[in-house]
Order: sequence, then structure tokens, then C-alpha cells
Amino acid sequence: MIVAVLTLTGLAAAGGWSAPKPYAQPILDLNVAAVNGETFMQGTAGLAAGARSRHSGKAHVLSHTRGQAVGMVGIPSGSLGVDLRAGSFIGPDPRFIRYQIGPDIWFNGYGTNESRDYWLPYSPGIDLSNELTLKFAREFQIIGEATPGWAFVPERQQGGVGPFHELTLTAMAVLRTPVLSLNVGYTRRYLTFGVYEGLILSMAI
Repeated sequence: MIVAVLTLTGLAAAGGWSAPKPYAQPILDLNVAAVNGETFMQGTAGLAAGARSRHSGKAHVLSHTRGQAVGMVGIPSGSLGVDLRAGSFIGPDPRFIRYQIGPDIWFNGYGTNESRDYWLPYSPGIDLSNELTLKFAREFQIIGEATPGWAFVPERQQGGVGPFHELTLTAMAVLRTPVLSLNVGYTRRYLTFGVYEGLILSMAI
């Protein structure tokens, strides 16, 4: 993540780019999910930190570099997991819409082969993040995401969709107030063990 932030600093110095604006954001999620038809709950807690830089030209280009670390626990299964990520994204950001695309390098996994909910073998990998945001107001946005991914461990290379080992589709509404951000949405992931569907309810301070 340090290298990525330095890259943004270089962009700012190159002319037309603002100085990187750093941020840190805690993550607290509670998901109700179905894996191949079986329903369970999963809690997630962690931290995302990064920096954003904006180009002053008419294209309104936004560059965003982010690192993220979260832990997961199954309720009531007790299964544990972790998701570590470092990504860099760029795209147009005019007044009412934003599009961001870029690589997201990750290491993650969940549970064991004896877990009551599901087992996702630990693996490094890379996603190609595609995110579209409709900005109805400063306080309210709709976000859509379609993100294919490739895992580096053979046990994670089965399933998926077409040439992608994994595919994540997400739709989410975001409500921001002066003290917190509330996200409500739905996600569907195609993974090595089958299909993961989840309802998203998350808060950030």
C-alpha cells in the first residue's frame, strides 16, 4: 500500500493531479447468506485505508488506491476467515456518475473442510474490479459492481463463470450522514464450492 500511495503522489506532481487525500475507515458488516440453498449468518470486521487523487481537467478523473484487512466469523458455525486486499482503481467521476476500474490483489479464505457452512481454501489471487456509482445526492448513492477474479491455488480454480475462477455481482444503496455510512444491498458470488448469495448490511463511522 505504501508503494501505491507513492504512485499517487507522483501523479499529483506530474501536473493536473491533486495531492492524495488519505483516509481510514473501519468496517463492520452482518451478512445473511445462502450457500447452495443453505442459509447462515456471517459477521465481518476490519479496516480499509487508502488515498484518492483527482485530476483537474474536464474529464474529472479520480484515482483511488486502497488497502483492506477484514476478519470473518460464521454465526453460529464459528468458522473463521480472513480477506486481505490491495488495489488501485481509476476512472471518470463527473457530477452524477462515477466509474472505477483496476486490479485488486488479494489473499483470502474461510473455514475448513469440516465447517458447517462452507469451506473456501486459502489462496492469493487478483480481481479486475468494475464499479459504477450513481450519485443521486451527496448523501445517497446506488452502486453496482461486476468483478471477475482469478485464484492462484488449484483448489480455487474450479467453478466460477467462463474464463473466471470467481465472479462477484453486487448492487448496493449507500446512505451517508455526518456521523456514519449505512450500506444495504445484495451480492452474488460464483466460487469453487458453488454459489454464494448474501444480503449486505454494513456500517462505517
